[in-house]
Amino acid sequence: MYELLSNTFKNPGSAFSPLPFWFLNDDMDPDELVRQIDAFHQKGVDGLVIHPRIGFDSHIDYLSPEYLDIMELCVKTAAEKRMMIVLYDEAMYPSGSAHGMVVQSNPLFAARALFAAPAGCHTLLPGEEILLTLPLTPDFTVAKEGEPAAAYDFILGFTGGTIRGIHADEDDHMEAAPPAADILNPYAVEAFIENTHEKYYARLGSYFGTTIIGFFTDEPSLAGRCADMNGKISWTYDLLKDFMAEGGDENHLTALLFDFPDTGRKRDAQDIYRCTIRKRLGKAYYTQLSAWCERHNIALMGHPASSSDCELMKYFHIPGQDLVWRMAEHGTELTSPDSVMAKCSADAARHMGLERNSNECFGVCGTDGNPWDFTASDMMRSLHFLFARGVNMIIPHAFYYSLRTPLQFNERPPDAGPNNIWWEDYPRISGYIKRMSWLNAGSSNNPCCAVLCSNDCMPVHTVAKLYENGYTFNYLTTDELMHLAHIHDGEIAIGGCRYNILLADEHFRLDPAVATQLDRFVTGGGKLYRGSDFLGFIAKNVRKTSYFAPLPQDAAQAKNIRFVHLTKSGYPFMLCFNEGDAAVSGHVVTNRSGRCEIWDPFTGDKAELKGELCTSGIRYPITVKPNTVVILGFNVDVPPTIGANPVRTVAEIKPLPVQNGETASFLYHPAANKTCVITFEEVHDACRVLINGGEAGFLCFEPWELDVTEKLTDGENTVSVEVVESMANQYGKPVPSGVVGCAAEIYLTSIKA
Repeated sequence: MYELLSNTFKNPGSAFSPLPFWFLNDDMDPDELVRQIDAFHQKGVDGLVIHPRIGFDSHIDYLSPEYLDIMELCVKTAAEKRMMIVLYDEAMYPSGSAHGMVVQSNPLFAARALFAAPAGCHTLLPGEEILLTLPLTPDFTVAKEGEPAAAYDFILGFTGGTIRGIHADEDDHMEAAPPAADILNPYAVEAFIENTHEKYYARLGSYFGTTIIGFFTDEPSLAGRCADMNGKISWTYDLLKDFMAEGGDENHLTALLFDFPDTGRKRDAQDIYRCTIRKRLGKAYYTQLSAWCERHNIALMGHPASSSDCELMKYFHIPGQDLVWRMAEHGTELTSPDSVMAKCSADAARHMGLERNSNECFGVCGTDGNPWDFTASDMMRSLHFLFARGVNMIIPHAFYYSLRTPLQFNERPPDAGPNNIWWEDYPRISGYIKRMSWLNAGSSNNPCCAVLCSNDCMPVHTVAKLYENGYTFNYLTTDELMHLAHIHDGEIAIGGCRYNILLADEHFRLDPAVATQLDRFVTGGGKLYRGSDFLGFIAKNVRKTSYFAPLPQDAAQAKNIRFVHLTKSGYPFMLCFNEGDAAVSGHVVTNRSGRCEIWDPFTGDKAELKGELCTSGIRYPITVKPNTVVILGFNVDVPPTIGANPVRTVAEIKPLPVQNGETASFLYHPAANKTCVITFEEVHDACRVLINGGEAGFLCFEPWELDVTEKLTDGENTVSVEVVESMANQYGKPVPSGVVGCAAEIYLTSIKA
C-alpha cells in the first residue's frame, strides 16, 4: 500500500489540480478561448472556474443564448481534455442577484433593510411598508402603560445595495450597477436559482456530474455593495417572528436601531440578531443552493462573506474560504483575525467527513498600493500557509482572459497564471499544488484537542502558542457539538476525529444548551479548559509522541515551524513548514516505526532518511529552509534504518559577479561525491540561469538555488543570468529588478561515522 501512495504522490492526477478563476473579461473570440484552455492544460492546470468578469463582451447579455454558446464551447473543450469545470453563479459578485434579474422579476426582491422613524414622519417610498409601531420612552425602551412615550414606525425598506456587474458601466457606484437581491427571502432565492442555475442546466445538463463538478457561490452579501445602512439593519419579511423565536423582544429590536443606553441589552440584541440572520441565511439561501446542487449531482462550492463564518460551512459540499487582500500576510499568520480561514474550511470538512475543502487565494495580494507587486515567493508562502492548515483544493485568483486595457489589468490584479512571469515554470507549481492537495485530502491530522468556536468567536491569539509549539488542534463549532458530535465516556466523536480535550476561550459565550452538552462531556471524564492559557493546559495534559525538536542554536526560530502529523491510508507523514525568514535545523522525533523517506513535493522523488535511536523513539535530522516544507513519509511495513546519513559540506564558495546578461566563470573538476549549486541572496523577481551558454533552469521563488552539477564540464565554466522583471514594472509601480549575491557553492558529500 505504501508503494501505491508513493506512486500516487509522484502522479496525483487531475482531481487535485489547481482550479483557477478564469476571468472572461473582454470581447470573446472562440479560437482564443480554445487556445487558452489548451495552454492551461499543457501547464498541468486540469480544471477551471469560469468567471464572467467586468469587461465582458458588451454585445452579449448575461445568460443569453449567445452567452451560453460561449459557456458550452468552453465546457465542451474542457471535456475533450478531461478537465474539470466549476460554474460561477453570478455576474460578477457578490452572488445572489443573477445580474439584477432577480429584482427585475420583482422589485420587492431587492435587498431589504429595517429602520425606524417617528410615527407618521416618513413618507413611504414604493415597496416600503410599516411592520409595526411602538411607543418608546426617551431612552428608547418600549413604554409601559402610563409612561411618557413617542411613537416610532419600524419600516421595512431597501438597502440600495448593488453588485459589481460584468460590463464596463456596471461597477461600484455606477448607475448601471445591478441591484442586489434579498437573499434572506426564500422566494427571491428561488428566482435567483431559476434565472441562473436552471438556465445553465438547460444548456449544459449533459455535462453535470462529469465535466462540471460544482457551482461556485461567492461571498453573498445581505445588503449588497455601496449600500446606505446608516441607521438600518438587514431585514426581510417575517423575520421578526424568527427574531422572537431566538429570544428577542421589542426592546432588543429597538436596541439594534437606536443608541441604546443599556450596553448589556445592546450586546444581547446583537447576539440574537446575528444568530437570527445566520439561521435565516442558511435556510433561505444556502439550503436551497445546496439542495439544488445535490439534486443535479454537483457540489456547492465557494465561500461565505467572512473568514470566520464557520457555522455556514455545513451547507457546502466542498467547504471553502478565501485568502485575498493580504488578509493573512507574512508575519501575521498567527495574529490576523482572518488567519482562521484555512482551518475554518479544513476542520469543517474533517468534521463533516468530506475529503475536500477549498480556498480562493492570491486576489489583490500584492503590496500596499501596488497590487501587481506579487512575487512567486509570495504565492508559495500563501500556499504553505494553506497546506499547513489542511486546505486541499486551491482556487487561484485569477487567470485573466485579457489584459488589453486598464479596465482589465487594473481590475483586482494580479494575474496568477498565464500573464505573469512564473507561467513558464507553472508545471512545477501545478505539480506541487496537486501533490500537497492529494496528501492533505482524506488524511487525519491527529489532533490532540478541539477548540470551541462559533461565527462570533474563532479564537486566534489563544491558539497561537499551540501552533508555535507543534500541538495540532481543530476548531469545533457549537453547532457541530450540538448536532453532529456524539459524546460518550468523556470523548467527543465527530467525523473521523476523537477529542477528549476541549478548549474554550474565556471570552466565549456559552448558551445553556451548549453548557449542558459540555457538562455531559466533563461528567463522562472529558477534560474541559476555559481560559486563555491553552498551551499551559495542553502541555500538562498531552504527551507528544511525534514532534519537531530544533537544534539548540535554532530554538528561537523553531516557533516558525508548523509541524503536521498526517495519517493517510494508515501510514504516517510528518510535515514541517517554515513560516519564518531563517533556516531551522533539528530532528523529527517519533515513536512510529518504519522506513523513513523524504518526499519532494516539486518532483515526487523520494530518498531514504536514516534515523537515530533516542529516548522518545527515533529521530531524523532535517533542515527546513525559509518558505519551504519538508515531508517525511514512513513505511510502517518495513523496519526503520538506523545509521548515519550522507552529510553535505561546503568545500568552496566562488562569488560570481553577474547581473542581467553578464557572464562570469569558475573552475570545476567533477567527482562522484561533488555537487555544484548556483545560489543567490536575492532575485527580483525571477531569473533564467545559463551555464556555458545553455539554459540550466528558471528561478522564480525561494530558495534561490539551482543544482547545475549535470550541466558543468571539467575545467572552466561560464555562468550568466537573464533577469525577468516583475509585472508591476509593466502594469503597476516599478519595483527593483536584478540579482544579488550570486555564487557557485561546491559541496562534498560524505558519511559520518
